[in-house]
Amino acid sequence: MSAVVNAVGGATTSEQRQAPLPERTAGLALVDVPDVFRVDVADVVASAVELLSATRRLRGVQVSLELPEDPVPAHVSHRRLQQVVLLLVAHAADAVDGQGARVVVDSADDFGDLPPRFQVQTPGVQLSARELQAVSLSPMLVGPLHRKLARARELTEAIGGTLTVASDAARGLTVTVELPAPGMSSW
Repeated sequence: MSAVVNAVGGATTSEQRQAPLPERTAGLALVDVPDVFRVDVADVVASAVELLSATRRLRGVQVSLELPEDPVPAHVSHRRLQQVVLLLVAHAADAVDGQGARVVVDSADDFGDLPPRFQVQTPGVQLSARELQAVSLSPMLVGPLHRKLARARELTEAIGGTLTVASDAARGLTVTVELPAPGMSSW
């Protein structure tokens, strides 16, 4: 009879191995499973902000969410979209200097003219023209504070979306991410 060694170091019998898994391990997913390519953008944004808050990465910065009531479908990789949101919200928390940040999720229109998108707005933060250009070129050309923006741009383009950065003295920094739409839902 073969024995299985558990993490504590003891052996288990076949009767013990057939016991159901605890609740907390049931939610864990294998790394090799296929990624989800039709996601709810609002759900991904909310869970990413919750993750950053739970890990204390926001460092006390208040992030307000404006999410629509209906799902906002997009045809992208769930993992990549989550990485983009994590990078952008972490950048906002680092750059905003104690003020709050805001994340707004907008649905695609019914006719496919406007894709699903979200914006991360950080008041009081500005980028120079040189920094704006460097963000659009390479993460290696920007300083450590704005490197997350350039990396998020690369990931967004890898999933078929676009990332634009606008810096304004009155509104601060606004990062807009437009994602590929899943198709025209009204037809």
